[in-house]
Amino acid sequence: MKIASPNMPVRHPRAELPGHRPGDPFFRSMLWWTLGRWICRASFHNWYALRCMVMRLCGAHLHPTVKIRASARIDRPWNLSMGKLSAVGDKAVINCRSRVIVGDYCTISQHSKVYTQAEDPLDPKRRIYTAPVRIEKDAWVAADVLVMPGVTVSEGVVVGARATVDRNLPAWTICAGQPAEARRTRPMLDHTGKEEAPRWKGAL
Repeated sequence: MKIASPNMPVRHPRAELPGHRPGDPFFRSMLWWTLGRWICRASFHNWYALRCMVMRLCGAHLHPTVKIRASARIDRPWNLSMGKLSAVGDKAVINCRSRVIVGDYCTISQHSKVYTQAEDPLDPKRRIYTAPVRIEKDAWVAADVLVMPGVTVSEGVVVGARATVDRNLPAWTICAGQPAEARRTRPMLDHTGKEEAPRWKGAL
């Protein structure tokens, strides 16, 4: 096994580098990277409608009630879809090299990171793989959570702070840890002020 020298320069992961890539829609990509993202970052914190309008011009599918904070980093918004009353917190990162679908009543809290691409550590050539991420209705991704490519955060899931989500999580559970695992169930919500029995009845 070859051991890297401490003097060897660190190669920045290509997954982290911003900018237009082959295969991106040219007009939307140029609009976002040259103008759109700067408008979003420079806007006042409560100008949610302006940020959503700019992202829609770049191809995002956002419900009118979506709230995205100015300091959030959205990469390639044309691959982002968000349902009603969903929100993205301060300094959250959503890497949309593949599709990111966020359902209704979802929260992606501050400093959380949602990635749709990564480098394969088992590949000697460190090839990049991409896979979509789905965050279903009523899910809450708490602060500083890492969501890996190809994951589904099922309906009603709460992911505890600083967890790492590298697998699908069962619906209506509270999950925590590295990797995140279901710890207990939570009541199912119907958005009328009533609680229902949890759908997932596994022993936790």
